[in-house]
Amino acid sequence: MNFLSLFVLVPVLMILALFLSKNRKQVLAIMVTGSSLLVILSANLVYQYIAARNAGAVDPMLFTSSVAWYKPLNINYSVGVDGVSVAMLCLSSVIVFTGVFTSWRIAPLTKEFFLWFSLLAAGVYGFFISTDLFTMFLFYETALIPMYLLIGVWGSGKKEYSAMKLTLMLMGSSMILLVGILGIYFSSGA
Repeated sequence: MNFLSLFVLVPVLMILALFLSKNRKQVLAIMVTGSSLLVILSANLVYQYIAARNAGAVDPMLFTSSVAWYKPLNINYSVGVDGVSVAMLCLSSVIVFTGVFTSWRIAPLTKEFFLWFSLLAAGVYGFFISTDLFTMFLFYETALIPMYLLIGVWGSGKKEYSAMKLTLMLMGSSMILLVGILGIYFSSGA
């Protein structure tokens, strides 16, 4: 398994652990442990990325890996990072870490909140490590539903209106993105 896949695997394992948790204390322990691990992973990634660049690596994408998902359509789980995605992964890990502590007093449905929060994190991390357009689109869409629920259920003010408006805008951008991906696929034949 590629090191970068851990950025998606850790939130997925957090989700599985949250399903098995019995009380609020366990939920918070899982979230603190998982988000701390993600910060450590991102710090390690920065160190490895800088070391690889200083060692003379000139490839545009580092730490790449690709596994075929569906060969007839050339769909792969393909990951890698460049400088921008490393920065975005670091920023995301800091946001997830602080988000856990900011949401510390969420009640009711604490467990459910953090389940959706972890799924959102998995989608965001997957989006930033993807080098395949289909995989990127899949992770982008994975982040939509948790965003809607986090805002719609646990938001404040006009939360239902805000959640619906954001979701409609993101679905509109998803359609544009999907048309672009299909256009690239059919024009390149790959």
